[in-house]
Amino acid sequence: MPLEWLVCYSNSGDISILDNLKDKQEECATTGIHDFFVPLDVSLDAPTRLIAGNYIFIKATKEDILRLRQEPPFDATLRFLHPSADPMGCIYITDEEIQMMRKAVGLLGGQVEYFVPTNKEIMAGDSVCILDGKFAGLKGVLESVKGHEGGCVIVPLGDVLAVRTPRISACDIQLLELAKVSDSGAGSYTSRAYKKINTLISDSENMLAEKEERGALSEESASEARRLIKRFSQLQLNGKIRFMHAQAIYNLFVALGDTDNEVCQRFRNMLP
Repeated sequence: MPLEWLVCYSNSGDISILDNLKDKQEECATTGIHDFFVPLDVSLDAPTRLIAGNYIFIKATKEDILRLRQEPPFDATLRFLHPSADPMGCIYITDEEIQMMRKAVGLLGGQVEYFVPTNKEIMAGDSVCILDGKFAGLKGVLESVKGHEGGCVIVPLGDVLAVRTPRISACDIQLLELAKVSDSGAGSYTSRAYKKINTLISDSENMLAEKEERGALSEESASEARRLIKRFSQLQLNGKIRFMHAQAIYNLFVALGDTDNEVCQRFRNMLP
């Protein structure tokens, strides 16, 4: 059974707990502490300290941490963070969430703005993955933006902690899943989905026309691109797969050059 990350906190906020945890990790065979992640507040005008909330994420079983809490200095400082709905329960974080958070923190560098994500911040945006640039591979939630200028991506660590990337270009963002909205004023999930697909394809067609106008494409490349869009429009696809195709076509057109007709042709032949 895979190990889980448990969310704890320090009563004291003393950063010496990092050295203590490192010692326990080095003795993993006997302590059961496989890994840990302690977010730090690195400020230019103040000493390094644990961030507000004094969060500590430990990869171990609950039993291992309970044993750890019987030893000094952990007995005086280390506590489980309990869910508000269950005062006796524990909060668990997945490996992928920890990896995304660590990567985001490393790429942001220096002073990182951590915040506790609200329901609105986590649920209002669509799930996305960054495709290119130094943040490539990060998954998170796209903050609402107007048009197709891209936006900042919130990388959440469960509902406990989050960081925000700089603004990412729209062509470097892949839609993974639409936010599910219950507000009737925002439109149904299905209607929003089709609006996004239609916008992506419309933007792709406009981009193709603009590239043709300035002579960035050969006649053959432009012709294959138009056939690709026509093939897509004829498909009777629903759900996430249709989003993925629409986003892929948009991303392909962003990079489309004068001699890329074979790429469009291969993509068209791959469609169902």
